[in-house]
Amino acid sequence: MIDRKEAQERAARFLSERSQTWTSSDVRLDLEYCFIEGGRFIAPYDGIGFLDHGDERARLGGNMPIYVDLNTGECGFITMADVDDFAARGRLL
Repeated sequence: MIDRKEAQERAARFLSERSQTWTSSDVRLDLEYCFIEGGRFIAPYDGIGFLDHGDERARLGGNMPIYVDLNTGECGFITMADVDDFAARGRLL
């Protein structure tokens, strides 16, 4: 089982690798809103300009948070069903 620090590092690497093919790869995990639930580390992310300076033009829309399975270390993007569930319970904005 991996701890929160390792999960955060894995999520950051996953985001860095995946974002290289995006129009804007200037993104970072939003550590203030990361959480652990159901054996997964859930990591929202956004544009660095928005996170650091509140620049609405750098804010992403429709991005799915990353999950890290704490047992296997597997990373991926959460599903829309996860988003709906977490949002309904106030876990995601």
